[in-house]
Amino acid sequence: MSKPRYDWWGYVKGMIRRYPQLKAEHDDLHTSSLTADYSGDVHGSGVFRTTENLAIKELPTTRQREYEAVSKAIATTERCCDGRDRLEIINLVFWKQTHTLEGASLQIPCSYRTACRWHEQFIKLVAKNFGLMDE
Repeated sequence: MSKPRYDWWGYVKGMIRRYPQLKAEHDDLHTSSLTADYSGDVHGSGVFRTTENLAIKELPTTRQREYEAVSKAIATTERCCDGRDRLEIINLVFWKQTHTLEGASLQIPCSYRTACRWHEQFIKLVAKNFGLMDE
């Protein structure tokens, strides 16, 4: 019996690949500027309400949802007993893009079949967090 094919599979893989870029953008939006203000304007009003502006800034809606879905999957995976190895597979295959699944499994080391299972579970977890999969 073959595995079912999901239309969203490629989209979720792209979402995982974009995560480092989304994380950098998200962190940039939530980092306060350390530039001194020499304008002489009274603080607490107008464009210089930096703390409030940081709280308001967010990524565009879809990109924010993608970031949150992958972040949540990472947090869930970290709690697994073999979470570090699982995330290292994801790191090598998706974020560094230096290894295939087979090469990443040799790097960890774990069996190729285990690496495939972890890879599949992570993709499905991100899809579930994004709302593409039912429970």
